[in-house]
Amino acid sequence: MTIEQVDDLGAMYLAAENDHVRTHTAALMTIDPAGRTLTIRRLRELVRERLDLVPVFRRRLAAVPFGLDRPYWVETDVDLEFHVREIALPAPGDDEVLRRQVARIFARPLDRSRPLWEMYLIQGLRGGRAAVLTKIHHAAADAESALQIVAALTNTTAHPRRRRTSSTADEPVRPPGTAAMLLRGLGAAVRQPVRAVTGLPAALSGVDELPVFGTLPGVRLIGATTALLTRRRRHTPMARSPRTSFNRQISPHRRIGIADVPLEDVKLVKQHFAVSVNDVVMALAAGALRRWLLEHAELPERALTAIVPVSLRDPGSTYDGNRLTAIVVPIPTDVEDPAARLGAAHRAMLSALRDLGTTAPDALTDTIRMVPPPFLVRTVQYLTRLNSWAPLTPAMNVNISNVRGPQQQLYLAGAKVESIVPLAGITDGLGLNLTVLSYHGRLSIGIVTDRHQVPDVQRIADWMGDELAALIRFASSSASP
Repeated sequence: MTIEQVDDLGAMYLAAENDHVRTHTAALMTIDPAGRTLTIRRLRELVRERLDLVPVFRRRLAAVPFGLDRPYWVETDVDLEFHVREIALPAPGDDEVLRRQVARIFARPLDRSRPLWEMYLIQGLRGGRAAVLTKIHHAAADAESALQIVAALTNTTAHPRRRRTSSTADEPVRPPGTAAMLLRGLGAAVRQPVRAVTGLPAALSGVDELPVFGTLPGVRLIGATTALLTRRRRHTPMARSPRTSFNRQISPHRRIGIADVPLEDVKLVKQHFAVSVNDVVMALAAGALRRWLLEHAELPERALTAIVPVSLRDPGSTYDGNRLTAIVVPIPTDVEDPAARLGAAHRAMLSALRDLGTTAPDALTDTIRMVPPPFLVRTVQYLTRLNSWAPLTPAMNVNISNVRGPQQQLYLAGAKVESIVPLAGITDGLGLNLTVLSYHGRLSIGIVTDRHQVPDVQRIADWMGDELAALIRFASSSASP
């Protein structure tokens, strides 16, 4: 039996959840009707066949008594009739109906007594199409490990060689008893002061740059003082975030915006302006958010800021959990011209990544380790709510992620995968999450927001396409003789 402790970032994601905050992520695959029909029976057979390739699908949480330490992952049986479900959309089954249904499913919490994932086969899309929505908790997988799950479940041909079902997939396992878990927790409680002291210098040297932590009174002074002894200073000062309507406490309900653009067009802009694909994504997001803020008469003079995850994985790593850090980057919503906005986004990302190399990329993990596990839930809940407290400057305004996905055509149980749309959670004070994933020549955009804060979120997704078209026109006109 495998027993593995939840990593520090995973424990933070678990602690952040409450009656309105969910910290799972999801991938929405749309299926081409011209390919092989996907049924619930075939989908369950596929998952059963691949269970040994996706260890997180067989792991559930085992809590330590009294919360003395982070919980553990333990192997368990998998009830595929519970985890892999089928639903049908009502007529007309168009994209708007799909977005509404996905938003409802995404808003629901995962059952912590079972492995923290669910899969939905969604039938009834217009034109005979289908979709598969897979939810998985962020404590179990970050973006990179989630892509490994996609790779394990899909093939690059419609007729793959059938794998033998794992002989251990249905074996009953016995979780550790309460006494054993209590002993583990007591041992961790004894070691906690040592962990806190040994991690103190690294944590203090970077705590002033952390999302939310860095806005606390006195923290920036502590970080600046410690930095004189432990690291070089930042090249640029930390950006201050304005407050917007999506930086309030969120509700339990969600809305979702979905769009996609040709990756070839994004690369054309990238090459013309000598920037990165990520720079283009940031500029498109800034332009779309600027239009939304102007339309709602709340465009601030200062640029919005985005928290941007950065992977710390080594190439070829197969680690299942979380190995990432985050940077807070100004996004140029204060710049009107699209080309100038792209240039500003490029410079901001260069500066942030340069600072990441000279500061403390593990500061977030080091800071979490300093918090005794029995107090982690209260600490994380307090900090997330602090970001939504009006008298304080928010630590950041939006979450923006750009993930490079598979570039070859994929098939799920023989059915052709048209698109893969990424979705990620929101928290108090951070009510808009924009995630982009490239797949087989397209860049798919998934935006999750609070149902009441941004009821017209689809407009933001659509405007990103308009912003790309504007940059294409600029590139074409400037290239003309």
